[in-house]
Amino acid sequence: MPYNIKLYIKRKQPAIFAAGLCVLLAIIIFFIVAQDKSNLTEKTDARAGEPLMAALLAKAENYSASSTDSIEFYTRKLSELSIRENAPFYTVRARLIQGDLKKLKGDQASAYLFYAQAAALAKKEKLIALECEAILNLGEIHYKKGDYDLSQIWFQRADSIASQNKLSSLESYALYFLGKYNQTKGNFVKAKFYYFKSLAIARQKKDQKQLALLLPSLGKNFISEGKLDEALKCYQEAFHINTYLNDKLSAADICNHLGGLYLELKEFEKAMLYQRKALQYRLSGNYPGELAKSYNNIGKIYLSLNNLDSAEYYFAESQSLCKKADYKKGMVKSLANLGQVYRKQGNVRKASVYLHESFQLANAMGYDNGIATAGLDIGELYLDRKMLDSAIAYYNIALNKFKKTNYYEDLLKVYKGLYNAYLDKVDYKNALFYHTSVLATEKELLNVENKRQLSIINISFDTERKAQDYKVLLKEHELQASQIKSKNTLIWLFITVLGFTVLFCFYIYNRFYIKKKANKKLEELNHTITKQNIQLKELNKNIERVSKEKDKLFAIISHELRNPLYWLQNLAEVLSRKHNTMSAAKISKTLISMDESAKNVYHLMDNLLHWSRSKLNRVHPKKLRHNLFSLITETTRMYDTFLEQKEISLEVKIPSNVFILADSDLFACVVRNLLSNAIKYTSSGGKIGIHHQMNLSSVTIMIGDSGKGMNETEMKLLFTTKDSISMPGLLQEKGSGLGLQLCKDFVELNNGKIWAESISGLGTCFYFTVPLHSIDQLHEYEREFSEPFVKRD
Repeated sequence: MPYNIKLYIKRKQPAIFAAGLCVLLAIIIFFIVAQDKSNLTEKTDARAGEPLMAALLAKAENYSASSTDSIEFYTRKLSELSIRENAPFYTVRARLIQGDLKKLKGDQASAYLFYAQAAALAKKEKLIALECEAILNLGEIHYKKGDYDLSQIWFQRADSIASQNKLSSLESYALYFLGKYNQTKGNFVKAKFYYFKSLAIARQKKDQKQLALLLPSLGKNFISEGKLDEALKCYQEAFHINTYLNDKLSAADICNHLGGLYLELKEFEKAMLYQRKALQYRLSGNYPGELAKSYNNIGKIYLSLNNLDSAEYYFAESQSLCKKADYKKGMVKSLANLGQVYRKQGNVRKASVYLHESFQLANAMGYDNGIATAGLDIGELYLDRKMLDSAIAYYNIALNKFKKTNYYEDLLKVYKGLYNAYLDKVDYKNALFYHTSVLATEKELLNVENKRQLSIINISFDTERKAQDYKVLLKEHELQASQIKSKNTLIWLFITVLGFTVLFCFYIYNRFYIKKKANKKLEELNHTITKQNIQLKELNKNIERVSKEKDKLFAIISHELRNPLYWLQNLAEVLSRKHNTMSAAKISKTLISMDESAKNVYHLMDNLLHWSRSKLNRVHPKKLRHNLFSLITETTRMYDTFLEQKEISLEVKIPSNVFILADSDLFACVVRNLLSNAIKYTSSGGKIGIHHQMNLSSVTIMIGDSGKGMNETEMKLLFTTKDSISMPGLLQEKGSGLGLQLCKDFVELNNGKIWAESISGLGTCFYFTVPLHSIDQLHEYEREFSEPFVKRD
């Protein structure tokens, strides 16, 4: 390199270095700004999705008050959006809510999967509070399935996480579940310890939801100690809290506990009232595990009243729902209760089967209370049958479990059973030992009973004290009313003077107002004339509409009656002229055709009459109480000949104790049209069924056939088209197409609705609803065990 160039570079070196530094700085700034813009875009996008996710979460979390379908929709949308927006918090919350819904529906396996996914994602994203909540729910799934020892591990783990990370609310829930575990295992002292720790945190945090959940369980613990007044205070506080929360599931749980308390007090009417309230709350959500609790508790009341048939029904319903929800603890209780019912009925074999099944299931779960209860009942069953060794074995099993509890009444039954068993075996030494135990237990039971009676006295005293307070308040109210009356007298005097003054002013004003009023009356008269002209136009329109309906009626009559009457005339003419030369079979066939044509004409005329009356607004339903079974059988009897001719079997499966509120003529017309259509489109040898389905306020009638069915195009035309349609039957029977229109109009006049389902080639089923005569009808229906039905071929 030449020397002068080197010198130039050496001289310009500081400037080149400065320029290079500036370029480097500009590149760094460019990248920082670009990165900031990228981050800003991402944050903006996140913020754009945040309000929508928050709104979806708020709607999804209200699953105790909303329908399950809408909650599932919101949760699914929240899950999809949170995954797309990479928002793990909302994803975990969605998984937890999905788990809650599956748990309430009894799908424990799916619920466990959602909770496990939530726990794994929360742990990965270090969302400690959500991880702890998911672990609590996993423990609760194990608890409901009867895996008590495994559930304790999960609850302890959640308690450890919550206490280490100072998540006091979640720690309160973990302590509550540990209390429930110990209460289930019969460790009431330990359960009470956990309940009080949880209660202290919940009161400090003012967690109303946790208090509403915790207080009923604490009250149940007080009942085991005979402190019924303390239990009542817990239930009343929980009930008061829940009025602000408006949580139906929590309200049902509280009503359950109140019903149990009044059952302890032998106040069966109040007990049934609260258990029915709990059932109403749970029916709105239709969660099988929750419904099973209500049915079991209502059954216990009927069992206490020795109403064995009703008790058997409710325990059987509870057992069925427990199986559906995989609620094993409830299954143990319902099986044991069914065993007690059958034992009281004298059905020793069935009682033994159900009690042993309850014992085995409780033993497999490690459910000590269930083992003890079933063991005691089996022991008594064997003692009654003089199978003394088996009775002693089961009594000892129950004794080992009851010793850890405060159930002195059951413990006394065990000791008495062992005493009687050894006495029958002529083993006086053991008999004397257990007789001593009986006396000691009776002494302990006397202390518990004293506490219980003291609690009852306290409850009565509180009630009387409140009544006295009410009397004092009533006297104070009367005094205040007297003072108010004196003030009102002065006020009315002032108002009277003021009124006379106003009347005098009005009189003066009225003198100047008379002329203005006369002009106003003239304007009103003009307005009345105008209004009458409008009414006259409307009347003319109505007359025109009625005339069109009349023309349409005559057109339908002339068109629809011509064909069947022509065939009827033709058949009659052939029969009258050629009956001497016709064979007996042909004469019989001709007479059958004439009979069918005549009935078609009659049915068509009946429909046309009803249609014309409805179009002219002359149908006024008279809704009265009717027996559903009688109405349907009377209506279907006229179709016996049709059914025999086409060799179609008709099955009417309706109970005889259901009463509806309806117009019998309108109801019969609907049944006639639907049954006529079913016969028309059902081939020879087919089947037609009439069934029902009950709910709280109405009954749904289902008329289904095994006919040719309808395709989607034909289904869309039902009940929607203004022009009546008619499709020929399998034997080319014809109709006016008015039948289904009449059905829709008459069902709606009876405050019901009608719809249809059909599969082409397989058959059609029409549904319509009718109001029940009263809601009590459902309770009468529930107590029936066999449904009368009629089957006609």
